[in-house]
Amino acid sequence: MTLSKIFKNRKVKISLALFLLIGVFPLMFKGLQFGMDFKGGTLIQVSLVKEENTSFDISSVIKVMQSRLNAYGLKDVSVKPYGNEYVIIEIAETDPKVVNQIQSLLGQQGKFEALFEGKVVLTGSDIQSVITDPQQGYGIRGSQGNYEWIVPFRITSQASERIAKEFEGKCSTPQAQTCPEKLYMFIDRPSNAVIVIPTNLANEEAYISETLEKTQEAQSTIPLEELVRESGEELIITNSITDEVIDKVKGKTVIIPEGYYSDNEVALLNSSASKLLVKAKAEDYWIVSALNLENIVHLTPGVTAGVPVTTPSITGHAADYEKANEEMNRVVILLKSGKLPVSVSIASVSTISPVFGTEFVRYSLFAGLLAVLSVGAFITARYRKLVIAFPIMATMLMEVIMILGMAALIGWQLDLAAIAGVIAAVGTGVDHQILITDEVLRGEEDEEVQRSRLGKIKKAFSIIMRSATTTIVALIPLFMIGLGALKGFALTSILGILIGVFITRPTYAAIIKELV
Repeated sequence: MTLSKIFKNRKVKISLALFLLIGVFPLMFKGLQFGMDFKGGTLIQVSLVKEENTSFDISSVIKVMQSRLNAYGLKDVSVKPYGNEYVIIEIAETDPKVVNQIQSLLGQQGKFEALFEGKVVLTGSDIQSVITDPQQGYGIRGSQGNYEWIVPFRITSQASERIAKEFEGKCSTPQAQTCPEKLYMFIDRPSNAVIVIPTNLANEEAYISETLEKTQEAQSTIPLEELVRESGEELIITNSITDEVIDKVKGKTVIIPEGYYSDNEVALLNSSASKLLVKAKAEDYWIVSALNLENIVHLTPGVTAGVPVTTPSITGHAADYEKANEEMNRVVILLKSGKLPVSVSIASVSTISPVFGTEFVRYSLFAGLLAVLSVGAFITARYRKLVIAFPIMATMLMEVIMILGMAALIGWQLDLAAIAGVIAAVGTGVDHQILITDEVLRGEEDEEVQRSRLGKIKKAFSIIMRSATTTIVALIPLFMIGLGALKGFALTSILGILIGVFITRPTYAAIIKELV
């Protein structure tokens, strides 16, 4: 009779309906989405390097980075801002080689420039589209040991007319197939920079192959001094950092090779320069990495005839097909996605293997089961009545299912912190149910207390509401400004508290009122 009366209770009916609607059905039809902790992946923290007296829109940074990652062909990508100084990126990729390529892609601002005679004649804003049609020249050509990649792109009519005027009459050999004059193309060329290198490195790179690859037969080369001059920068060759060098680099961006100068000399440069970049050798030539030089092309008599050309191209060479394809795709992505409005650097990278993710799922299930059994044992030992312990346990399981169902409904990815939030919310819920139970039972033990059961439950709910409100207020800032892991903990905790206060606690109160 008591059970029949319980199931006829309006609060219990509503609670069971909500249990199915926001708990069972979302889990059945949408399923849970697991975050990086459980399925593996990589988290990249990108630092936004803001220059003085400049401003930028964080949403444009997110848009460009998202575009780059989408163009790379990645799935399950999450790009989120963290304040105005960092961007947090989660990707479902753990291959170290791929992760390194993605870091390189994200770490570039993507500022495209073409220089002629030390003057910028073409920028990324002049590019209308990138051509990826093999019929129009795009692709990789060559054979083993000598692959050439080509990326044509379309520029605006205004830019083509401007370039035509700039190049007109500049060919010194108009009867030849190509001119000696060269156009230098850069992505993220350093501005107002001084290149400082030791004598031995300058001697090693005294002449740079026009293909920018040492593996190619260097049919023509460019002197180091000319290359730096054509890039619009300065060059200082010195084995030691003297006062004279310090004076020359004052207030400028200084670029030095990694491992050639002492810590004290690096500190002296850093104190005088506006920015110091210590670069490792990432290409066949260090100077190519330092200048971020992408390509060198010769002008043709047709280009210097004053006729606008709307489809220039970037070319490159590689010893194997895989590297050629990697370089070509990187250039395509950078040109397509556009320039980031701010300089960036990779602050940190952390990777979780899918194998560890599977282990985390198993351990989380074990921890959850252990928590349920521990609470069940405690409740049974405290009240020594299954008629009280069973409703508390059943309500607790309902609460867990509804929290997970809500997470599935809104598409929230569960991570370890989110699971911790679920367990914390359930612990709070059990504490509230004990409070309700003690208030109801106190009347049987204390004859001086003459309040009705309804009055006692109202008192318990008054305490519960104050506690829940305080906790939610404390968790909201954590959800609003926290990192991904903290957001997950805050979200599941808040969901658990709201579900408990408005659904499961009233349901339990209605049940215990009938049972006791």
